[in-house]
Amino acid sequence: MSDTNSENYSTDKPIIERELDAFQRYGFSKRIAETIVERKNRDSLVFGIFGVWGEGKSTVLNFINKELESHDEILTLVFNPWRYGDEDTLIKNFLKKVSELLGKELSSNKEKFAGFVGKYGSVGSIIGVDFSEVGKKLADVDLENLKKRVDEFISESGKRLVIFIDDIDRLDKQEIYSLFRLVKLTADFKNTTYILSFDQEMVASAIGERFGTGDKKAGENFLEKIIQVPLTIPKAQSDALKKFCFKLVDNAILNSNINLSEDDAQRFVYQFTTNILSRLTTPRLAVRYGNTLSFSLPLLKGEVNTVDLMLIEALRVFYPDHYSFVKNNPDYFIGSYSETYGHGNNQVKIDSIKKHFENLELNLHEKDKSKVRDLLSNLFPRLDTAFGNYHFGNETYNEWFVQKRIVSTKYFDRYFSYSVIEGDISDIEFDLLLEFIAQTENTDLIVEKVQEIIAKTSKDNFMQKLRSLEKEYEWESAKRIAKVLCDISEELPKQGGMMSMGFETPFGQAAIFILQLLKNHKEKVDLFDFGKELMTYPKQFEFAYEINNWLRSGKQPEEKLFNEDQYADLAKTLTERALEESKDKSIFDCFPVHIGYIGHTWAERNKPEFDKYVDSYLDKDVKNILTLLKSYTPTVRSSSKPHPFKGDLSKDRYEYLVSFYDKDKLFERIQAVFEIKEIQAEDPFWIDYGAHDFTDLNMVRQFHKWYQEEKTKEKE
Repeated sequence: MSDTNSENYSTDKPIIERELDAFQRYGFSKRIAETIVERKNRDSLVFGIFGVWGEGKSTVLNFINKELESHDEILTLVFNPWRYGDEDTLIKNFLKKVSELLGKELSSNKEKFAGFVGKYGSVGSIIGVDFSEVGKKLADVDLENLKKRVDEFISESGKRLVIFIDDIDRLDKQEIYSLFRLVKLTADFKNTTYILSFDQEMVASAIGERFGTGDKKAGENFLEKIIQVPLTIPKAQSDALKKFCFKLVDNAILNSNINLSEDDAQRFVYQFTTNILSRLTTPRLAVRYGNTLSFSLPLLKGEVNTVDLMLIEALRVFYPDHYSFVKNNPDYFIGSYSETYGHGNNQVKIDSIKKHFENLELNLHEKDKSKVRDLLSNLFPRLDTAFGNYHFGNETYNEWFVQKRIVSTKYFDRYFSYSVIEGDISDIEFDLLLEFIAQTENTDLIVEKVQEIIAKTSKDNFMQKLRSLEKEYEWESAKRIAKVLCDISEELPKQGGMMSMGFETPFGQAAIFILQLLKNHKEKVDLFDFGKELMTYPKQFEFAYEINNWLRSGKQPEEKLFNEDQYADLAKTLTERALEESKDKSIFDCFPVHIGYIGHTWAERNKPEFDKYVDSYLDKDVKNILTLLKSYTPTVRSSSKPHPFKGDLSKDRYEYLVSFYDKDKLFERIQAVFEIKEIQAEDPFWIDYGAHDFTDLNMVRQFHKWYQEEKTKEKE
């Protein structure tokens, strides 16, 4: 069942019962009713109840009507002017409504009105028409005659008529003008009181253009001629509005089954009371905000930061222009204010956001300008760089992600779409996965769950989600997650990334993540055993090598996970795996990318054994020397070529190669493939990131160049 139950919403319907009065309006309303009841003068009277949109004018009218119900001598009529499109129809239907009300009174007490009936005939002819067909025949009735009859009936009945007309400020200019002409036309009814409610400034501006100077002042002068008792609705006290609003907020939170921590509640209350409360001027704004939360909280429960959601929704209700700007210009709020290259701030962007803020603040009070900036800075801390020259580190960015903050690039869109964006990972689904991992020893079952999630998102998103919580995993869960990544490593993209090294790819991030998992549990007694298991557990050698590569990272001894003997043991385990997987081929053929590490560590560990393996390989085929050299020649990537290619056997590479291979023996074997005259026929060229194509002969010539230089130095 959905949590978004319609019963959780406030209708914003004007209240009637006194006990529901949260803003001390009943006393004000009761005094108006008493004035009407106690009045002796039979002349018509017009009250004006003034207040802005949503301030509670309709509630005041309800309270007045409620107080008048107990007085039999008073008849009340609520007239809705929205229903009628032109002035003539408005006036006729108004008189129709009055006549119907009086007709009901006459029908209920015919004897009392015997003289009136004798003068005008039957009940059905009192206003000159049959009530049953008033819609058809009213157009033919003489309005002045009808008005006269209604006035006479009111006078003879001894009744007093109170007419309520609400929502006048919602009419268009012509309809407002017509409504006041109606009041002016009928305002001389005896024993009649009109109670009109509207926003005085808005109505005065709307009708002012028809009179005198044609401005709001002219409209006010016109209203003064009609309204004899102008009353402004009592302003709701800030504390009462706050209590009313917080009650609605509490209801939205409770109905969404959300529990705020003390820190979260403190943050929300501080931001709301400091930066939003001054904008809470009417009960209707409180109702709108409460309803907004009742809608959004259940939809995004567990998927975003709850307090951020409550605050961004407050921005939407109380600072709508700023909300629209944030929604449509995310880069100002989640993007960096630092220069793309080098140090320093992007001053152009900083000047731009400041200019936008100045435009947004044109119609704000001075106090609200600083308040909305403070609210936005709390939601979007990156603004502190623009306004306060404050900078954030990578750790902060991850905290924003972990906390599901709106300032995180991965979460921003959720706050405006009210859903998890297609291709993103639901935090609720991810939390369930972590619970499953903690409770399940069978990694095959975990792999199935992981693949279900990955099928709906991207590998990048999944790895970022895992890494964001890398300090939170218990040791057993950490080991299971590491094994799951080993099981799916073949599916993880490994091409691209910064400088084409692959560190930023899901493949590279998975290996880094496993390193961090081990670092976070470096006190565990089985840490090394598990690290050693990771040299054989992954299905592909390349991922085991990548893990080993990161396990060896760290320049200082205290940064290392293991001691030198343990690292040598890891290297041996990895080499034995490479030999096993090479089978009838060689490690030079099967693992050319990894031969540098395998060969170097093997030679360090057992040089005679390594030399024997190399000699055996080279003896099998004279051309194997080319494969060996090529395995030490780097593979490079360039934008000028679509695929990776072999580069140059540089001097550094040559020196590394001959540091554990005998250079003279290597050169002897080279000459079994290429004669010395062929080698010396041309100088080597340099591929230079794709400017030339790689050839075996040119690689040999590069080797020869460095070999000759070294031999020359030895003779000197």
